Amino acid sequence: MQTNSHKTDIKQTEISIIGCGIAGITTAFYLGKKGYKVNLIDPIVNSEINNLNPLNGTQASLGVLMGNIYKKSKGRAFSLRNKSMKLWKEWLTEINYSEFNLIFEKPLIKLASSEKEYQSMIDLIKNKKDFGIELLDKNSLEFWNYTFETKLIGGLISHEDGRLNPIELIKVLMHSLDQIKINKIDNNVVQINKNNKLHEKRWNINLGNNKYINQDFIVLCSALSTQKLLEPLGHKIFLEPILGQVIELELEDKTTNWKNWPGILNYQSINFIHNRANNLLIGATVERGTSPSRLEKQVMLKINNTAPKWIRNARVCHEWSGIRARPTNEPSPLIKELEAGLLINTGHYRNGILLAPACAEWIGLKIENQ
Repeated sequence: MQTNSHKTDIKQTEISIIGCGIAGITTAFYLGKKGYKVNLIDPIVNSEINNLNPLNGTQASLGVLMGNIYKKSKGRAFSLRNKSMKLWKEWLTEINYSEFNLIFEKPLIKLASSEKEYQSMIDLIKNKKDFGIELLDKNSLEFWNYTFETKLIGGLISHEDGRLNPIELIKVLMHSLDQIKINKIDNNVVQINKNNKLHEKRWNINLGNNKYINQDFIVLCSALSTQKLLEPLGHKIFLEPILGQVIELELEDKTTNWKNWPGILNYQSINFIHNRANNLLIGATVERGTSPSRLEKQVMLKINNTAPKWIRNARVCHEWSGIRARPTNEPSPLIKELEAGLLINTGHYRNGILLAPACAEWIGLKIENQ
């Protein structure tokens, strides 16, 4: 039970979160709910949110929550996934997501085109009997064989994995940040440095318009910009750009039976989502660099040379990409305390939306214990 003095300390503690991708937004949400005074700083924090012109890697993602079918059942990566799946259920209830245009789209189906892949599915189900995962039945497998015009070895269905539309999710979370009075600052952070003056907050933030704010804590959720901010402080963080691509296809009429389509279909390491009417989203985190290549796009469209006729004949009506930050010499994501009052929550290059709640909670617990 919290004492009154502890509650007072929380209300007086000021925290600035730099970066408004999913890591920054969810960290602000978690800390704001706890009662901290929180700033969310990013030059696009008040910009329009849409995937026609994605402004960060989160907005360009597909929002896949592939948490339960993760092959491991222990270790840091498993713990983050397991915790996040539980927290997403709680958070979605708290923010009344059903009142908005946001749906937790389930289930997730993963198809196997090789004996090795199918055997790994069998092993997974043996090790995770209580995670809502089972092998596809014969009728389902026949449907996907017909749909993809191939001969699949097998597949699995995960009833509690799925997808959250990232654009609608960000809109709902941003609305929630307004409800808990998070201060949004649409500005660049030029520099951060320690404040050595006694009886003052320990960190200075230099904003792009020559304004300064003093804070008790700084949480860096700024993807590739993180390196530049940390170098003057002597912290070496190595991140590389990884590009995620999404293609929206307009299919011919009566292409498939969308009633049988899950929230997410994963086949040949590519994610397929029924988007609207007769449109399909195809996406993957596929390549290093900052510019999408024509070759990688064709690999996705051809599904590694296994694309059925209905996909080959489809029209590309929209495509977009987003840059994510990937750690080069340590596990993703980066969640750590660099020094007193300076924390980092970034490097979510592949599972940003999935892992965001558990990472936000980790940051919150670190701050609470100081």
